[in-house]
Amino acid sequence: MMKSVSRVALTLLSLCGSAGLQAQTIEVIPLHAPPVLDAQPAEWADHPGQLVPLQPLVDSSVVEASEVLVKAGYFGDQVIFYMEWPDAEADLLHKPYVWSEQRGKYVKGPQREDRLALQFGISGTFDANWLSGNAFKADMWHWKSSRSNPLGLAHDKMTTVSTSKLLRGARMTAADGSAVYVLRQNDAGSDLYRTARYSSREEAVMPKYVLLSEAEGSIADIAAKGVWRDGRWHLEMLRKMDTGHTDDVVFQTGQRVKGAISVFDRSENEDHKVSATLDFQF
Repeated sequence: MMKSVSRVALTLLSLCGSAGLQAQTIEVIPLHAPPVLDAQPAEWADHPGQLVPLQPLVDSSVVEASEVLVKAGYFGDQVIFYMEWPDAEADLLHKPYVWSEQRGKYVKGPQREDRLALQFGISGTFDANWLSGNAFKADMWHWKSSRSNPLGLAHDKMTTVSTSKLLRGARMTAADGSAVYVLRQNDAGSDLYRTARYSSREEAVMPKYVLLSEAEGSIADIAAKGVWRDGRWHLEMLRKMDTGHTDDVVFQTGQRVKGAISVFDRSENEDHKVSATLDFQF
């Protein structure tokens, strides 16, 4: 089900329509051994990777990172992406309930988790700028420090951008003034988490979300591990090259896949930094 979000939030990855500019290439290299999901940079020492510039979506963004280091490789039927970016501290709470003595109930706290999202074009003409006027479907790998990392997963979703009306899609205006419709949906399968309810006071701060360890289906395709250390996040995301699910991108050697990256830092949906459209070369 699509959640209600602001216009700016729906422009995730949207400042980066770089018409006429060649997209930055991320080389996805063959690995010599099966990948190990541990977010350790030493294992990538022989791969120079690419520094991908990020641009803010809002003025006075709280997101510290201005670029993210990206390395990628494949072995057999698996592909793995390593990302590293600066963040002064790990933010591991997301909208927790904070007890209010004055109101006699829990209220939503100000804390927000750190996040990173990867997108890959599935069909149509992918563009990091959702308001470019292009129509496409994209696979979104949304890693969340609070709501997915403890499960060892990234939240697998699909983004549809269409020039025709979409049921439950948000209507927006493209750069040329035409209408575009954006729909973000979970992949098929069970939920990764549910909202908790508290009828009376327990601890001063209680989690809003209860993680569901038995998540299954396409939504749980992406294994992920994020580790914060010495002012930087280190994140790996691992998935089969071809999951066999229609809501997932298929990777093949010799193929070039368009995509993009966004980074959140204890920030709301509308405040994140984004890359331009990227070419992932397998």
